[in-house]
Amino acid sequence: MIYVPKLKLGFVTVFAIAGFTLNLAPGWTQSNAQVMADLSLAKVPLPPGTGSPEDPQKPAGTRDGSGVGACQQTDQPFTALVPKNADESLTTAEYPVFWFYIPHASEDIHSIEFSLHNQDETKTVYIAPIQLTKTPGVIGIPLPPSAKSSLKENQSYRWQLTVNCTAQTKPEDAIVLEGLVTRVEQSSNLVGVIWYDELTNRARRYLSEPQNPEVKKAWTELLKSVGLEELVQAPLVSSVGNAKKD
Repeated sequence: MIYVPKLKLGFVTVFAIAGFTLNLAPGWTQSNAQVMADLSLAKVPLPPGTGSPEDPQKPAGTRDGSGVGACQQTDQPFTALVPKNADESLTTAEYPVFWFYIPHASEDIHSIEFSLHNQDETKTVYIAPIQLTKTPGVIGIPLPPSAKSSLKENQSYRWQLTVNCTAQTKPEDAIVLEGLVTRVEQSSNLVGVIWYDELTNRARRYLSEPQNPEVKKAWTELLKSVGLEELVQAPLVSSVGNAKKD
């Protein structure tokens, strides 16, 4: 049975990913065989008028249509580690972690900003500039624990990552990734992978046991399940910071 909640219509300094606390995804409390067995994603129907992007994994495109703006071309573009279907982008966490592949080092990007809004974008829940490390790779951006940034159960939110590669980058030339996240209730009726919870859980394990082949395999299989096999060899950066801007 698929769990279907009733939806309402409608950083911090350096933060070690290995220190996140959230409900462990079911796979990590079971045997390794069970961890790999079921990668079907739990999903909820989104209300009409959601306006979710056609492909939240990739940049929405820039004025020149390249999707890279003023940034140097890379083999793999900026990528959000999310399912392509917005109704599969679920979390049970009050303060989830958002994961992105950043193909550039900090010195190659003028500014990068993460923001979270209510579904119709009439209210900003959280916004902050992101301080990257010198190593390109997969980063996690956690929501800080505060009343303002808390996700409410059975509500959907719109996230956005905006990248300006130069100081002269115009708004229409910025690289923009955007998508939805829905917080659902923790329940025994939940079936399948709760994406944000499972991704963060496996990232934590991979960071703490990078040489463990079973842990690496679990990370790889999860990315492949949503068509992100091109990122399985990308470095997993253990921390990311930002300047708090509430």
